[in-house]
Amino acid sequence: MESFEIIAAGEPNRAFDWYVETLRRAGIQAKQIAIAEYDRQDGYTPTPHPRGNEVYVLVPTERLEEAIKILKSSAAPNPW
Repeated sequence: MESFEIIAAGEPNRAFDWYVETLRRAGIQAKQIAIAEYDRQDGYTPTPHPRGNEVYVLVPTERLEEAIKILKSSAAPNPW
């Protein structure tokens, strides 16, 4: 199973969509996942979940440095 690193977290927004799309175009398997779903996969299931509908943006661990360089050089929009 491939391991992933979190590169962004917060309320779903266009910037996170842009991060994922930019990285996918660069050949990096980036994805968004609801924090509640991510936690459920690890056995943490509070109801209601304290992070509401917030999401993580994930990239494969072995591509983390490359992903960060791509986003920094791409004039990524600010999610806030």
